Amino acid sequence: MRRFMAGLALVSLLAACGQAEQSPGTATEESASYGGMADMAQGRAESEPAAAPAPAASPPMDADGGAAGAQGPATPGQAGGPMPVLYLAYSYAMGLEVPSDRLSNVMDRHIETCQTAGPRLCQLIGSNRYGDPESQMQGNVSLRAEPAWLQTFMSGINADAEQAGGRLQSRSVNSEDLTRQIVDTEARLRALTSLRDRLQALLRDRPGRLSDLLEVERELARVQAELDGITSSLAVMRTRVAMSQLDLSYQSAPRSVGSDTFRPLRDAFANFLNIVVIGFAAIIGIIAALIPIAVVVIPVAWLLLRWRRARGGRFFNRTPAPPPSQT
Repeated sequence: MRRFMAGLALVSLLAACGQAEQSPGTATEESASYGGMADMAQGRAESEPAAAPAPAASPPMDADGGAAGAQGPATPGQAGGPMPVLYLAYSYAMGLEVPSDRLSNVMDRHIETCQTAGPRLCQLIGSNRYGDPESQMQGNVSLRAEPAWLQTFMSGINADAEQAGGRLQSRSVNSEDLTRQIVDTEARLRALTSLRDRLQALLRDRPGRLSDLLEVERELARVQAELDGITSSLAVMRTRVAMSQLDLSYQSAPRSVGSDTFRPLRDAFANFLNIVVIGFAAIIGIIAALIPIAVVVIPVAWLLLRWRRARGGRFFNRTPAPPPSQT
């Protein structure tokens, strides 16, 4: 029994020693395996270029260059994905009918409101008015404004017209989708920017023959000019999205009898003496033109007539010759 127990203890001790000797080797092999896989992954990452992240759609910019929310509804994309940005340029038109004697005051109030808000919120494009305040007048105002401010401004236009004794005659809204143009322009802008950077690096780091350098400089100048033009176009399109346009037209209701109804008759009475004098002047001018003709033509005609009569009298008073006698 003792020998059996001693043998069992010796076997257990030998098994424990074998496991202790085997475990470091196993750990070394596993670590070497993982290290090789890591080296392979690292080498693959270094050999393959990292994929560039997809550019996110940038929101429209306001007049100061800050981000502004896109206008209009957005079409949902994939479930749980970001909503695509739409670039919509809105334009509004409103027609007002205001009494002619108050039309100028209403126009001046709207222009003053826009100018008081400042160019960041409202920009006056143009205005004109024409007509007679006592009969009929018309006017137009065009402005470009920040969408939120413009909605507040348009909500008070109807009240201004009613307060002046007029009414809102017409109203319309139009929108232009500039999403595709802006996205394409941004992509082209990025491509040209990358090309410009490569040309600048080529010109700086790789000096060569003078002809090659001149060719690179010409290409760089062309790319930079095209880049500036695209940047300007993109800025204009972003401004159209960030600032909406409003066209206001003012018109007074026509009167049946106005101050200018009898104006032609008043002008005729006022110019009566002038018309008479002009008529006499025309007659005097005709007489003055005929006097030289009369001085020359009348004496000549009288002399010719007298000479003809003298010749005719001698012809008729001539005695006829006697007939020959017959023997």
